[in-house]
Amino acid sequence: MTAEHRIRAADGWRLSVLDLEPAGAAWGVVVAGHAMMVDRRTLLRRDRPCLARTLCDAGLRVLLPDLRGHGASGPDPAHGGDWSYDQLVEDTAVYLDLARRLAPDLPLATLGHSLFGHTTAAWCTTAAAREVAPAAHVALCADFWLPGTDDRRLVWRLKRLLMGLATCSTGVLGSLPARRFGVGSADEAYTYFEDFRRCIAGDGWRARDGHDYRAGLAGVELPVLLVTSEGDRLAPPRTAERLWSPLPRRTTWRLGPAGATDEDGRALPELAGLGAPGHMAAVTDPASAPLWRAIATWLKGQLVA
Repeated sequence: MTAEHRIRAADGWRLSVLDLEPAGAAWGVVVAGHAMMVDRRTLLRRDRPCLARTLCDAGLRVLLPDLRGHGASGPDPAHGGDWSYDQLVEDTAVYLDLARRLAPDLPLATLGHSLFGHTTAAWCTTAAAREVAPAAHVALCADFWLPGTDDRRLVWRLKRLLMGLATCSTGVLGSLPARRFGVGSADEAYTYFEDFRRCIAGDGWRARDGHDYRAGLAGVELPVLLVTSEGDRLAPPRTAERLWSPLPRRTTWRLGPAGATDEDGRALPELAGLGAPGHMAAVTDPASAPLWRAIATWLKGQLVA
């Protein structure tokens, strides 16, 4: 069964969340969020196997938000929408509150592809999360570009150039026109990209008030599954694993052409033959279904005693 919930963020912004319930009794609930420049359609498809349905078939109740300014949670920049990175972080609390109201007796986890992977973790480092954090989190192909986590000089120059062009475009046009440029289905706001520029310039994943999200990871006690892929050019294992290194309870799966391994280099038989999907293919390609099923199994191990 699928329903839609319309909820309000702390500042009144209207947010849309789809609610997928399994056919049988659910053993947990997961809030699963999407990447930048797209919407929740990357996680939920009617015409082919998808991550959201796989989690639901495994027994999870799945809540799928369109993040602020994306999809049904507009307005988008073309209609006057503007938002910051910190506002996306703060919206996490609204999704978790909805999950607890809908399923107060079920253990709660979060899963984020790219953007939602790190905004949720960022929220878990704040004072607001100390008593109400989820029981587990999955960060799937999630990275935050920083000079300090990437020592490849040529690659970093290219990253800085791309971010500079994106920031200039948003300054001139008022937003990043992802659809016009053919790099996504959702345009991104000027203030959002200005936050990225600020963090890169200061070599720190920080809020506008100075709170250090990355340093705060050291105090996040919940178990976190970090999934990286050698085929991911936007969030490669080399930099993503450095970004998340302060986490005290991190499990890492690295997907590669020769097979998947954990943080100690041990093979993961359940992911043998998967290969190394690209940044979007990890959530959109039906060939990634073994990964989706393995994530559901990991979540069950964290949520069900």
